[in-house]
Amino acid sequence: MTMTFEQVTPDTRITCHSRGGIKGTVLSKSEKGFDDRPVVFILFDGGARAWSAPEQLSPLDEPAPAPKLLRSGNRSVAEFWKGGLRYFVFNPAAGARGYWQVSLAHGTSAAEGGTVVSRCVTRKAAFESALAKLAAS
Repeated sequence: MTMTFEQVTPDTRITCHSRGGIKGTVLSKSEKGFDDRPVVFILFDGGARAWSAPEQLSPLDEPAPAPKLLRSGNRSVAEFWKGGLRYFVFNPAAGARGYWQVSLAHGTSAAEGGTVVSRCVTRKAAFESALAKLAAS
């Protein structure tokens, strides 16, 4: 059973038929993608990220794995996705100890924006604190 754009939701486990049946987790989706057709952004189990059309996907009856820290384009910034939203983990104090924070990526449509947690000792501590705070809300 393939999916429609409306059936796709963030954090859903899927199989992508156009990529040999590889499994992945939906990170986000966009109504305006390739040639103005809807697309889905996926984190595949091997770590690769890619856009696919919703009709190339089938849902899996599996829980989504916990969010993982991923490398972004900038070496000093990591990112993770939760609930279709992208978060950045970074040190705004140019590497000074104890200043790691997590902020919602610019351009998201979340009602709450800005910084999720700040003044954490390490990147890992900032990530874990943010996950705990997001789970509680």
